[in-house]
Amino acid sequence: MRTAGIIAEFNPFHNGHRYIIETIKNTVADSVIAVMSGSFVQRGGPAVTDKWTRARAALDAGADLVLELPVVYSVNTAQRFSRGAVEILNACGIVDVLAFGSESGDTARLLRAARLIADEPPEVSRRIKELSALGMNYPAARKAAFEESAGCAIPDSPNDILAVEYLRAIYETGSEIAAEAVRRIGTAHDSENVSDGIASASEIRRRLMAGESTEGLLPDGGFPVYDASRLDTAVIGRIRECGTAYLSKINDVGEGLENRFVKAAMCADTVEALCAAVKSKRYTLSRIRRIAWSALLGLTRELCSAPPSYIRVLGMSGSGRGLLREMKKTASLPVVIKAADYARAQIDPIFAANVRAEDWFALCAPDAALRRGGRDMTVSPVVR
Repeated sequence: MRTAGIIAEFNPFHNGHRYIIETIKNTVADSVIAVMSGSFVQRGGPAVTDKWTRARAALDAGADLVLELPVVYSVNTAQRFSRGAVEILNACGIVDVLAFGSESGDTARLLRAARLIADEPPEVSRRIKELSALGMNYPAARKAAFEESAGCAIPDSPNDILAVEYLRAIYETGSEIAAEAVRRIGTAHDSENVSDGIASASEIRRRLMAGESTEGLLPDGGFPVYDASRLDTAVIGRIRECGTAYLSKINDVGEGLENRFVKAAMCADTVEALCAAVKSKRYTLSRIRRIAWSALLGLTRELCSAPPSYIRVLGMSGSGRGLLREMKKTASLPVVIKAADYARAQIDPIFAANVRAEDWFALCAPDAALRRGGRDMTVSPVVR
């Protein structure tokens, strides 16, 4: 029996995700363990629906076990997002291969790029600093520096960028997990087009928030759609209240960004307006979004650089129960099935941050029953 790990957000779970899982189970492994972002995602902001709904959809499409990627990694740079997820898969002790969607489908090329980035030559580091000083954002500066100074093309398509970071994490942690790229099908990342029943997650989210039809694009039926704008005032209020001293400790804040945020918060009345005011050529919009939401959630630089301290189960299938039994014997971290039973819940800062984040996320729910606090400690894993 071979077990594959995948790293995902499923925001929301759509036909392209189902295709990836089916392909992995047909060609790569017998079972699939998904490490999935919880209630807040890597682009910055709340997910379009809750983590248990997304876990259920993944299980119904063939995943065997769904684990949560804690918020300190899910609202983070691509490097820390990937590193946190890979460290969780390493800690399971039963994952044989990391499989991932890729525009290129070229595992060997992605591995070469990952190792080159991990062992970044001094001349590349110097060039990145020079290009950043000229106002170029970090991803663009790094790509240009490697091409100019090392003669190596770094992938720049969205899924390949993440794939390189997954493989870098495997390399840097000395993991024995193998890697397998699965070529993506359908539309490009962030495309507005639909191809063979597959649309990008961003297009599906747009349709959901606009009240437009998503018929044929989602394998699951209806689900509660959470509205991030319900927290706009909370985000801006937190930045206005706490000021630059607080913001300077928030993850990924540097180079005086705290001052830009406070100045923008004094005028903005939505998160979108806030981020637009702070953004510049040097700072990507995703980075600005993550900082804004990290400010609300209290995600400090120190907290977001800590290694995982537990493995949280969000859902399991019948075969997933067997994987879970095996994992309990091999895991190098505590396996949390019922949050209320986690002995370190009150003193584990990563777990506590996740509970706080879920309480904020609940306020985005479409109906009052889902807006109550404390759900992270009371909702049981999905069993299919």
